[in-house]
Amino acid sequence: MTSLPADVALIHDFVNTLDVREFRLHGERLRGHDALETPAALGEWLRDHGLLERGRVIRTDLDRAVRLRAALRDSTKQTPGTPTHLTDLEIAVSAQPGTGITLVPSGTAVDAALTRILITAFDLTTRGLWLRLKMCPAEDCHWIFYDRSRPGRARWCSPQRCGNRNKTRTYRERRP
Repeated sequence: MTSLPADVALIHDFVNTLDVREFRLHGERLRGHDALETPAALGEWLRDHGLLERGRVIRTDLDRAVRLRAALRDSTKQTPGTPTHLTDLEIAVSAQPGTGITLVPSGTAVDAALTRILITAFDLTTRGLWLRLKMCPAEDCHWIFYDRSRPGRARWCSPQRCGNRNKTRTYRERRP
């Protein structure tokens, strides 16, 4: 499978730091986990992704990151829902002759890193790529996947796993 473009991969990795999958895969039981459980874990994730060079990550930074992640995850659901308003990240607007309008992160080092994630998500939206990031509707999965199908209508993260489990479950429920 081909790798994702860097900007898509960043968002994909961020939203999937919360893994709620709880099913068997090749005989092994998957157990959900949160890769951002502590401020230190958030700092490590941001550094690993080139978003933070230095700076201390504190609990309020983690809280903002978790809220951002939840909002981004919610926006990948394949059914309409209630919009989330993020008001605690600072974004500056830069208007330069010849280059147009750009969004620029501002605030502390961690705020700037989280804002960079938000700006990347916004950029994917304006380019029409956000709609290809989808949450698997399987109740025991909810993995965010990138829909590579030509028409962009994939429903399951894996038709062989989640799609098949759902079809089998539906079939068994219909049987007398």
